Amino acid sequence: MSGGDAEDDGRRGADPARARDLRAAARGERWARLWARARQVLTTDPTGTEADAAVAAEAGARAQARSAAALKGGLAKVAQLGAYAGGVADEALAPLWDQAPPAPASAIAAVVRAELGRTPQQLFSTWSATPLAAASLGQVHAATDADGTAWAVKVQYPGIAEALRADLGDRELARKLAGGALVGVGRDALGALIDAVLAETDYLREADALERFAAAWADDPQVHLPAVDRARTSRRVLTMQRARGVPWRQLAAAPAAVRAAAAAVVVRVAWGSPWRHGWFNADPNPGNYLVEVEADPTAVWFLDFGCAVELDAASREADRTMWRGLVDPDPFAGAERMRTAAHQLGLVGRTDALGGDAFRAWERALAAPLASPTFTWTHAYATDLAAAFARVIATGAVTVPAPLLLLWRQRLGVAAVLGLVEPTLDLRGELRRLLGERHALR
Repeated sequence: MSGGDAEDDGRRGADPARARDLRAAARGERWARLWARARQVLTTDPTGTEADAAVAAEAGARAQARSAAALKGGLAKVAQLGAYAGGVADEALAPLWDQAPPAPASAIAAVVRAELGRTPQQLFSTWSATPLAAASLGQVHAATDADGTAWAVKVQYPGIAEALRADLGDRELARKLAGGALVGVGRDALGALIDAVLAETDYLREADALERFAAAWADDPQVHLPAVDRARTSRRVLTMQRARGVPWRQLAAAPAAVRAAAAAVVVRVAWGSPWRHGWFNADPNPGNYLVEVEADPTAVWFLDFGCAVELDAASREADRTMWRGLVDPDPFAGAERMRTAAHQLGLVGRTDALGGDAFRAWERALAAPLASPTFTWTHAYATDLAAAFARVIATGAVTVPAPLLLLWRQRLGVAAVLGLVEPTLDLRGELRRLLGERHALR
């Protein structure tokens, strides 16, 4: 029965409760069809042609956009990834970074009360029922104390942890969370990704990560992280200092110097966190960055650390060695260092493919931003980098072991994020400083 049929039944004098039930059932059927269509598109590969891929991507984007009120949990996480990974899905899905349809105010208030024992109005002097942002697992509300201190309070959607666990039971959907270039990863690596995403529902863990990152980057005046209010934080409620700035996607209209400065900070945190601290954020969603364009255009707020993970010491050092090879002024010695480190990391699958076209294309894609003092990181380059990675995985030349899946998901995600604003930056210089390399490149 259509929604119109249900409404007509109510007008003809049927029992009002029965009419409401019919309308609800009709709406539920429509949402179920849209959800099924979005899931089908996300978990099925196109038939092979560029036209088929474009049609599939557009259909998926439109289906998800229409059913956005239901897009929570794993399906919404995949949709968010699609919104910044490129392609025709961008416009339709971009609001899912931080503008997904919110949960009812009463449901959010119930979560706060269940977690903290009091209502939002009892906990704060002011509380905005309209969220500042709403994403895949929760939404953020503005609040203040009597002294004017401003807070951003992230509240988890009721029942979302269970829904996410159910969604990730679908292995094909879970693979999409790795990103298009990494969908061919093995079972162990996929399990590590699932565990990391499920951990995002524990806001106490995220609070720990926020404080750890804040301590690690405390000496860098351009890296800002919000302070945590532990007294008003629990497993499903996270109260943080409210950050203010321009969302990352709006930075595309900023002057070139501002985009370059902000991009350099993002690069420093993305590569410096695993290298220097053995810890990094594996979910570089564009909605997780705010840039202080007016107050300090070189400062960036980093907002979401729900998917923060450790990197073991051996992987950390081998990864540093690989990038040392990529920035080496001697291309021959550098290539040898890079490949030796890739072996140590377990990235090399078929050794006979090392000299093949796919592996060499991947090497060239990685090295392209490092070949000169300045490089414009375009959307096209980010797309090419992801495509090169996908090809080396498909050929078996590169494999991604479990400890590195999240690291490379982060790297490819940051590549896409940078591509959204197309900055011109000295990536070579930034990485050499992080690596502690002393000799100059010419």
